[in-house]
Amino acid sequence: MADLDYALLADYARVDADGTLTAVGAHRAVIAVPQLPAQQVLAAAGRLWMGRREPAAWLELSARTPEGDVGTISAWEVQPGLEQGEAQGRVSACFAVAVVAPLSSTGPHALVLSVNDVVVAELPFGVVVEV
Repeated sequence: MADLDYALLADYARVDADGTLTAVGAHRAVIAVPQLPAQQVLAAAGRLWMGRREPAAWLELSARTPEGDVGTISAWEVQPGLEQGEAQGRVSACFAVAVVAPLSSTGPHALVLSVNDVVVAELPFGVVVEV
């Protein structure tokens, strides 16, 4: 079973062919926009621990806004990786996905990460209008 090691919110993230995860602007806490509505590119990234022979993990990203929950905005599979190994025969698998988030209100927001239909992380951020 895939277990989340960590997840983060960033301005930009990618996973290279060798499994290296690069994140820029990680753990962003506030998004300042000149006016609403607005759009913002956000990335969610992290690492899973998986068994070498287990099936791919199914990841979904949804959102929580002051107006309510937003359903799945991105979904993808993560295969067991060849990256770092653990003594128990598990391997790490990094992931990164970027989405364009429509912002319609100020206040607390979050990207919500699920692995195999179980919510495993909320990546919170606030939205403010910068005058």
